[in-house]
Amino acid sequence: MEERLKKLMECLPEGMDGALLLAPVHRRYYLDIVSSAGTLLVTRSKCIFIVDFRYIVMARGHIRGAEVLLQDNLEEQLKQLIVDENLKCIGTDVRHITLQNFQEYQRMTGGLLTSDTRLEEVIGRQRKVKSAEEISRSAKARDILERMFERITPYVRPGVRDDELQRRLGIIASEEGSQMGSFGFLVSFGNNNLDSDSLPDSILSGKSLHKGDLLTLRLASLYEGYWANMSRTICVGKASEEQKRLYAQTVRVKECIAEGLRCGTHLSEAVGPAIEAARGEGVLISCDFGHEIGLEAEEGIRLCEDTEGICEKGMLLCIGARMGIPGKYSVKIEDMAVVEMDGAYILGKACSPSLTVV
Repeated sequence: MEERLKKLMECLPEGMDGALLLAPVHRRYYLDIVSSAGTLLVTRSKCIFIVDFRYIVMARGHIRGAEVLLQDNLEEQLKQLIVDENLKCIGTDVRHITLQNFQEYQRMTGGLLTSDTRLEEVIGRQRKVKSAEEISRSAKARDILERMFERITPYVRPGVRDDELQRRLGIIASEEGSQMGSFGFLVSFGNNNLDSDSLPDSILSGKSLHKGDLLTLRLASLYEGYWANMSRTICVGKASEEQKRLYAQTVRVKECIAEGLRCGTHLSEAVGPAIEAARGEGVLISCDFGHEIGLEAEEGIRLCEDTEGICEKGMLLCIGARMGIPGKYSVKIEDMAVVEMDGAYILGKACSPSLTVV
């Protein structure tokens, strides 16, 4: 964590004398602590973390690379630090805080806090490349998902309601070690499967599974602060040839994305072959082929045709596709991929190459 702070100190945008980091995710990233409060001030010469009495003992015993101060009168403490460090312009993690929070700190700093997003871009580039420890934590979160999927499939049968599956998933997630219980799940099938990401009534609607339904499970888990996502589509009862072809087509699209993730290539180039592979019987439900993941379930770039940026070693992404046949059903597949020098590898067990029937 100390090295992360040093790198941020070195990379503060030109014209910014310091940074106030207020979001919990950045306290976790730079200080490796979990707290509901705390103000991290980073200048070009030092780092100061101000925190209240609830966390002071933990912070002083755990944090390295930053001086820890007990919060008394935060406004007066900030004003004194601004004078001591001769700060004229202070950035903040503006995309991670509320407008009310920004305005409050802008007042406390005498108007020196800026909404300039360049600091967020610096932080984003730093968080983009994951360490071996970060990938290890996400891998353990990913293992939880695999166990969840294996345990939920015996409950999938005609007559079972989507809300029953949702509740069962919550229980299994907690038993398997996910630190966020049932957060982030989506169970969808039937007529509104195509719109299930946007229709809230597709969740816990009490709708029952029927023989021949394609059931999509979007799973999420959290382990020691790091997220994992996985989406799987399975068939209840006998699958039609059309359903099998749609599934195989979706797998091809996902594999094209994985093959295109190579160090030094533009991220948009990884999407081109996937779009070509999507031409056929099924149609793309979304032109979003993935996103970065880590301390947040969705962070950094979203992978699509016009995504900017270069593929770098250490990137961790959720990749996949959602395809459907209008008026009938859809398939969603999502795996996690880690970018290495010679390409990308799937984190954990990849999706089945053929449609699973239960």
